[in-house]
Order: sequence, then C-alpha cells, then structure tokens
Amino acid sequence: MSAFGHDALYRMAERYYAHGQIDAAIDALLRLLGEDADHSDAHAFLALCLVKRKRLHAAALEAQRALELAPESAFAHLAAASAATAQRRFADAEAHLQAARERSPEAAPVADAFARLYRAWGRDAQALEQARRACELDPDDPDYPALLAWLELRRGDRAQAERLAREVLAGHPEHLDALCVLGHCELARGRADSAREHAAWALQIDPTDADALTLMAAVKARQSPLLGLWWRLQSFLSAGSRTRMVLLLLGMFLLYRIALIALPQQGLAQWVGPISYGWLLFCAYTWIAPTLFWRSVKKELEQVRLRPGF
Repeated sequence: MSAFGHDALYRMAERYYAHGQIDAAIDALLRLLGEDADHSDAHAFLALCLVKRKRLHAAALEAQRALELAPESAFAHLAAASAATAQRRFADAEAHLQAARERSPEAAPVADAFARLYRAWGRDAQALEQARRACELDPDDPDYPALLAWLELRRGDRAQAERLAREVLAGHPEHLDALCVLGHCELARGRADSAREHAAWALQIDPTDADALTLMAAVKARQSPLLGLWWRLQSFLSAGSRTRMVLLLLGMFLLYRIALIALPQQGLAQWVGPISYGWLLFCAYTWIAPTLFWRSVKKELEQVRLRPGF
C-alpha cells in the first residue's frame, strides 16, 4: 500500500475515534500496521484506543513500540503517559508528559493529559489548572471543557460544571462526558428521572462507558435505599488507593474482634451475640448486594425510554 493509502487509513481511524467508534478505529490501525509495521504514530494511536477498551497491557506494549520507533515523538510520549495513567503508574506518566511538553510546549492534548493524570492521582488543584490551560490552547475541542466540567463538579461548583456541560452539549449533543456531568448535576438537584435519562442516553452511545454506568448506578442508589447502601459503601471504600481500601476493611474487622473481647470484660456479654450476628449479616449483605444491585441496574436500563425531543 502506498503512503497515501497509509495516510487515508490513519485519517479514517481518527474520524472513528472522534465519533467514539473505538473498535472501528482499532481495525483501521491494525490494517495500517499490517502494511507498515514501523508506523510509530499508528502504534501510539493504537495505544490510546486500547486504553479506551481497558486493554492496558497491550496499550503499554504499543506505546513502548512507538517510543522505540520514534523516541523524540511527543505523541509517543503522550500515548505512553495515557497507558501509564490507566495502570496507575503516575510517576511514569508524569515523566512521559514532561518529555512530551518539552517537545510540544503549546500542545493542548499534553495539557489535557496532565489534567487527567492529576485527576486520577488525586491532585485536583493541578488538574484544574491544566484543564483550564487545555481549554485556552484549544477552545474548539469539546473534550477539554467537558473535563473541566468534571473537575468543577468534583470541587463542588455545580453551577459552573452545569454551564460548561451545557455549552459542550449545545454543539455536541452526544458527548458522553458532558452528558454524565449534566446527569450528576440533575441528580444533585433531586431530579432522578432527568439524571436517569442522561445516563440512558450515554449508555445508548457507549454501553461500556464507566462514567455512564456510574451515573446510572448513582441514580439507582438514590432510588433504592437498601441497594443504594451497598453502592455508597463501595464508593467510600474504593475512593482512594487499594492500600487505603485494605486498611479500612482490616480496621473494620479488628474493631469487630476487639468488641468481642472487650464487651465480656466490661460486663456486657449480652451484646456479643447480636454483634456477631450483625457482622455475619453485614458479610452476607456485601456478598449478595452487588449481584442484586447490578441486576436492578440492568432491569432499569431495559425499562428506560427517552421522552421525545430529549
């Protein structure tokens, strides 16, 4: 295939990616690499697509291959940073992004990648700064204000988040991130039905989108106190590192064991039985509730119908 044909396949992959058709973009890139295995940008782009599909090991390999072919490529470093961020190798991701910024200091995608890295890292102030920089460098890309909307929502400025999300949706009515931000804003106002419609719309566009699934789950948690209790507990436990979650669970178990030992010593032996049964019920609930919760969410998705003109 000629260089013109390679370029056509690459542009086709870009169009697919821009419209959320990740699998089609991957197919186009694999066709290109089948003809030209040393196309560094195609390897880097494929890494970004694989990150979207949660194929993180394969993404890291593609990004590494892109760097081997073009070690001075800002795009290759950007792809490597995206893969590292998804694998929660934050220091490696930051190093790659610094290398990308040295090569392209005014590139909006680099600022956007920094913002996403810092958001995942829990460094919200830096994430907000980088997201604003990305919007300044390229005000026409809807992904940048959509990310800024997420960060504004995260820091509690719901009005600003809603304004940004509505601006994105005015020009791009099927933008997943903006739909999810607006859905969370509606849910915070107590408009569960409207939030559910936003979640359903997002899931019709991409049924695997994590943010859309999270929004639908949050709606369900608001509507079902019993199942919602598990969702709130799971969200609290997972809101941080794996080490934090393990320490919290270990701490809960230690408190339970300490209570069983201390209560008889304090003349409260009658409480040992109820606490033991309560702990068993808690363990059974955390085992059964996830299945019931997601079954309920699936049923909810089947029942949701968007109103005309939504």
